[in-house]
Amino acid sequence: MSITYIWIFTACCLFVVEMMTGGFALLAFALGGLVAAAGAAAGLSPAWQIALFIAVSLLFFFFVRPLLVGWWQKHQKAIPQTNANALIGKHAKVVEKIDHEARTGRAVIDGDNFKAVSVDGEVIEADTHVEVVALDSTILVVKPLNKSN
Repeated sequence: MSITYIWIFTACCLFVVEMMTGGFALLAFALGGLVAAAGAAAGLSPAWQIALFIAVSLLFFFFVRPLLVGWWQKHQKAIPQTNANALIGKHAKVVEKIDHEARTGRAVIDGDNFKAVSVDGEVIEADTHVEVVALDSTILVVKPLNKSN
């Protein structure tokens, strides 16, 4: 088996693992492997292939990867939240008095009835409109709309 194919196989494996992790770290080494494969195909010695692999991997890792990570984080925020995370920031109506001491409290949001607790442990009376500020498993953590915690 030619060393070129070994470099290509290594790069492909790194690409596959990168798709499962998403941190762009292994992408740097996969690209380094492809450049080393090109060097092997061009007839460069193994020492030059390794030098190409290291140089391209380090350049990508320290200069291009931070740009990709920043771009990814910026665009990932634009993805709409789904499932339970979509409840954060929504308004709900308390249907059972929220009282930490009595361990009571329920709120309705979008027609669904959830156990609810107040963000600061205060009592919130029934029929109060609240905002969901967090989730604790399936329990809504809420604050009254007229408060700005």
